Amino acid sequence: IHLLAARIMAAGLVDLGILRGDVEDLVAMDAHALFFVHGIGHLIGLDVHDMEDLGDLAGYADGRVRSSRFGLGFLRLNRVLQQGMLVSIEPGFYQVPAILNNPETRTKYKDCVNWDELAKFADVRGIRIEDDILVTDRCREVLTGKLPTNVSEIEELVRVNG
Repeated sequence: IHLLAARIMAAGLVDLGILRGDVEDLVAMDAHALFFVHGIGHLIGLDVHDMEDLGDLAGYADGRVRSSRFGLGFLRLNRVLQQGMLVSIEPGFYQVPAILNNPETRTKYKDCVNWDELAKFADVRGIRIEDDILVTDRCREVLTGKLPTNVSEIEELVRVNG
């Protein structure tokens, strides 16, 4: 699931002109991880982050270990999904100065990142859309599916309840 999200993220960044190249190649070289620095999601317990606080004990199945690969090293969930699990799905775009301004990073990704185009998005520090998913016997139930996601609906919700 994470790598599917990474390909979608890379394709979107190519469409915006921020990344250059073939999407599969960009994901293979972890260029997507410059902006999608965390895993796709994590387990949810009684609180949204209580299972994540257990780290790899909860997030990783027996025999699975944290990857040393830049694009996979920060996954918070590495297990087969099973009925009854509650998970977050939260792809995100972030601009982390410590990553993007690192001279080694700039050298490694100089041919696939359009740094001038990225500069146009300097005021966008991060974007994340999260859904909470219950894994069912048939497929999944999106518990957050009825929450507003477009700008006008969110602005109206804030105006009425703010």
